[in-house]
Amino acid sequence: MKRPLSSAPEIEPMKLALVGRMAKDSAGKAQPWPTHNKCPPQTLAIPSSLMNLFAITTAEEPLSPGGARVRSCAGTQYNMSPITYNHLADCDPVPDKRPHSPAPATVSESESVQETQTPAAWGIGWRCPALMVGLVISGAMLSVGHHYYYKSFDGGRVASREEQTWAIRIGTGFAFLIKSCLVSAVGLAAVQETWATLRRKSVRLSGIDSMFAIRDSPLAFLTLDLWIYAKTLTVLGIVSWLIPLMAIVTPATLTVVTYPARDKIERLVPNVNFDPSFWRNEAQFDEMWHITSPSGNMARLFTTMASSTQVLPVPAPFSNSSYELSFWGPSYKCQRLGEALMEIDGVTQKLWDSEFPDPQFQTTRIYMGTAPSDLNNTIFISAAGSNPLWNDNATQPTELVCQLWNTSYVVDMHFTNGIQTLTPISVDHVAYANWSEGAASSSAAPSYSGLDPTVNAGFYIMHMILSGLLQGELVQSKRAGVWENKTVASTTTYTDTSFAYTGLFSCPELWNTSSYYYSHGNDSTGLCRNGTLAQAIEDLSHNFTYSLLSLNGGNTTVKVVDLTYRNYYFYGPTSLLAAYMSALAVTIACVVVGFCSLRRNGVPQNNSFSSFLMTTRNPELDRLAVGHCLGSEPLKGNIDKVRLQFGEVEGANLQHRHAAFGSKGSVTTLSKGEDYY
Repeated sequence: MKRPLSSAPEIEPMKLALVGRMAKDSAGKAQPWPTHNKCPPQTLAIPSSLMNLFAITTAEEPLSPGGARVRSCAGTQYNMSPITYNHLADCDPVPDKRPHSPAPATVSESESVQETQTPAAWGIGWRCPALMVGLVISGAMLSVGHHYYYKSFDGGRVASREEQTWAIRIGTGFAFLIKSCLVSAVGLAAVQETWATLRRKSVRLSGIDSMFAIRDSPLAFLTLDLWIYAKTLTVLGIVSWLIPLMAIVTPATLTVVTYPARDKIERLVPNVNFDPSFWRNEAQFDEMWHITSPSGNMARLFTTMASSTQVLPVPAPFSNSSYELSFWGPSYKCQRLGEALMEIDGVTQKLWDSEFPDPQFQTTRIYMGTAPSDLNNTIFISAAGSNPLWNDNATQPTELVCQLWNTSYVVDMHFTNGIQTLTPISVDHVAYANWSEGAASSSAAPSYSGLDPTVNAGFYIMHMILSGLLQGELVQSKRAGVWENKTVASTTTYTDTSFAYTGLFSCPELWNTSSYYYSHGNDSTGLCRNGTLAQAIEDLSHNFTYSLLSLNGGNTTVKVVDLTYRNYYFYGPTSLLAAYMSALAVTIACVVVGFCSLRRNGVPQNNSFSSFLMTTRNPELDRLAVGHCLGSEPLKGNIDKVRLQFGEVEGANLQHRHAAFGSKGSVTTLSKGEDYY
């Protein structure tokens, strides 16, 4: 039977100290005090207040794990459990008003929990390596996709502002995704390197904060411990901050430039028209529908063209455009008299001499043109001067025979800002217009049905105007100077344009003679088209035909090359590929470092809350966190100077090996493959 504790004598302090001590075996585990067969004569009694203070129970009560069993002299055994220090009371001084937790587990329940404990599992697994490799491959594939996407626009015309905007948007999206993939791959490698570094070295708490924040905050690079103890991690952090710069370069490799567009578009363009119905409006007729003279409109057109020595412009299909045009029209073909005597029927020296009588009065003839009635559409021209480009004999005058020919024209019409430039491609004299004036004068009548298809009213009217200019006489005298005499013309002249007002007057054939009074006559030789009088007359007839295009007498459908400046896409692949290849190469190197760190660690780790929770289970850290449980920054006091390392926690009272962060000297290096709980 148990003796009541109240009747026992008070225990002495020294005896209480002995009771509080627990015997330990060689392994350091607490063992109950041994019992003896005989008790000392004194009776050991423990007051109830002390029993409550030291959690002492009687033998009938269950023994708590790690508690000591004390036997009294009266045979009663008392159990003594060690007092547990509750550090949470320091963190939260507010009284706990929450409901009390259930009673602690019994001995049998604790033993069942210990039996089911398993060590932490080693192994890299496939997710972390696959994620790093997958991110790199995804970045590479997106880089190739970005390249081919921009290449599809290269050289293409910008259809609209909206299309251009979306092209840049999608390109920027490619750059953002590629940057995200590569930075994430480098970030995973940096995490593995962070844990590998903390296993090897002890780093101050402020340095550990910077190691985990290096990818998010540039201020982390200001921590000295980062540069001293985590050099590789610092390089990885710098790379993760520099890779996004490529997203600035690559979207801008697709630009818009302005080039002249060469679109071939079918358009109606002006053409010459030699249909009799058109020329009825360009001539004067008598009662019998015989052509008597050119119209005033045609005379003005010729005067403008001859005095300006330029082809009259036509409307441009586009501001900057060009097209090729072919047509038939009249032109003059001029030969030397010696060549004409052998090649042209009816041209004789006798006929020539009869057309050029001696000049009247005391004058000197410098030019004369006549149209012999015995020849159709032919003009004889004699000039007192000579031209080395035409005649090697400087003392011999220039003698020309010019005839009207049916000519095939091919010209290139080019417009720059609406200004016309006509360039002859080919001018081929096809057939001599050998028809009489009588047959031609009635060719524009409504009832005309001529037997000769070569007779054309338009050709005849143009010949009337050209021959009227070329016929006449230019003479000079010391009193009157140079003057024109039209009375010597063999036929009626149908233009008021003076020969002296055209570029023909500047040809050397008129003034390059010793009988010419004015030595400064060669000052304006640039107006003599093509350098000689014969070629200048031919060129004048060509320009007259070209100027008919301005009348818009007919329309022809041709392919017009539109040279309007338009916007085109231009893609510079060199800059894009260089930026992406550099970023990929650096990322691959960082991933290799990450794989090496992952292999050293033996397990994949990250910056998640669960990782911090599982790796900071250390009573030493619990005491360190007293007063800082809110996690505010910056850390107060000198706590940021505490050096921590991730390793095996040393302790004599631990039943199993345990891995956690601890201060320098309290942890040792982890043994890869060992069991840690």
